[in-house]
Amino acid sequence: MKTAKLLPFFTLIIFVWSSLYSNAFSQNIGAIPPQELVQRRDALAEQMPDSSVAVFFSASVKTRSNDVPFEYRQDSNFYYLTGITAPNTVLVLTKRKSSAPVDEILFIPRPLPYAASWDGVALSVEDAKGISGIEIVKTAEAFDSELAAGLANKKILVYTFQNELLQEVISGKRFFISHQSKQAIQERYPGLEIQSPSKMLAKLRQIKSPEEVALMRRAIDITCDALMEAMRSAEPGMFEYQLEAVIEYIFKKEGAESPAFPSIIGSGPNSTILHHSSNQRKTVSGDLVVMDVGAEFCGYSADVTRTIPINGKFNTAQRAIYDTVLRAQKAALSVVKSGVLFSTVHEAAKKVIDAAGFGNYFTHSTSHYLGLDTHDVGERGPLQAGMVITIEPGIYIPEGAPLDRAYWNIGVRIEDDVLVTKSGYEILSSKVPREIADIEKLMKEPSRFSVSSETMQKMLE
Repeated sequence: MKTAKLLPFFTLIIFVWSSLYSNAFSQNIGAIPPQELVQRRDALAEQMPDSSVAVFFSASVKTRSNDVPFEYRQDSNFYYLTGITAPNTVLVLTKRKSSAPVDEILFIPRPLPYAASWDGVALSVEDAKGISGIEIVKTAEAFDSELAAGLANKKILVYTFQNELLQEVISGKRFFISHQSKQAIQERYPGLEIQSPSKMLAKLRQIKSPEEVALMRRAIDITCDALMEAMRSAEPGMFEYQLEAVIEYIFKKEGAESPAFPSIIGSGPNSTILHHSSNQRKTVSGDLVVMDVGAEFCGYSADVTRTIPINGKFNTAQRAIYDTVLRAQKAALSVVKSGVLFSTVHEAAKKVIDAAGFGNYFTHSTSHYLGLDTHDVGERGPLQAGMVITIEPGIYIPEGAPLDRAYWNIGVRIEDDVLVTKSGYEILSSKVPREIADIEKLMKEPSRFSVSSETMQKMLE
């Protein structure tokens, strides 16, 4: 029999090595109650067309090098609907008719007999049921036949295509395959219409439940603690990566799974680069340092930025730019409430920066959604109560800019995470100071993480 016949449509993906790493992807049991997950799937089903089938794959495991994978991170939509953090799992939702509840099946990998001694006990059927609230949980072998039956006489498939190379193990054999193309699916199922679930899920995900806000508060609190410790430890001669190390140590110490995105520690000229992330430069006295970081807790992201003088004292030019950015942020915050447009928030910040003469150096939008993704999904329409957004104006003046030389290589960004309420807003990241006097005061406090090259040299003497 040819290999192609062994690989039926949409065969469940089981990565050779990562399927064994069952314990590495710990379940945050209770992070989101299963009752809420059920409500999310029901809300999605309400948006799905009648007599449609939706298929959601977990994220695939990415190879770092040879047979070593990157640390696994679940697909945000899959996690939002199931609460499952393990790879090689699939959710199938079938909507019979508008008046009937959605039928749902979760497929998980079949436990391999030799896996437990390598990586711990695999996700069980009972655990999967308890976490997700899905009553029907089956192993991978049943996936293809169940999906084929589900698609019988259906006209619409709700599915997101992924253009990535995937590896699977079927009965001990290894194959490299990719998700079948839209054309191949429609050839197998003539007349089948394929729709993306992206807009449906974005509509749901942009409003955060109280449980989600609680998890985000924790992610943001951890991030604020990390930034405050970095402020205490900062001194000239530190490398950017040393400040990064302090921040990410606090992330792990306080229970975050990982950074939500590569930490941005930009000093001196690097402070003017929006997404600088190599973090290799050695700081010198007189530098400003932009620290744009965020912890991820139970899948939810924080995203907070503070700008500090590495020597603990803002000079005159730095104060002027910092004060302008802070006034711009306060102006943007002053208009935040339910019903206000994203564009109104941005224009409030831009007006302040333009009036100060630095409009050409404010090169990004003021806000984005925050949630399971750092740049979370959602339509940029009117703000609604329950949304969490960032407010992050900035000014970035590179060397050679047609301004006084005193402003060259000054980059300032101030970013806070904000919960929109009916009457206004709540700054979730207010714990970490943003006023100049408060920053300078905090930087005078002692830290056990003062690790500049000068300090280390003194310790060795």
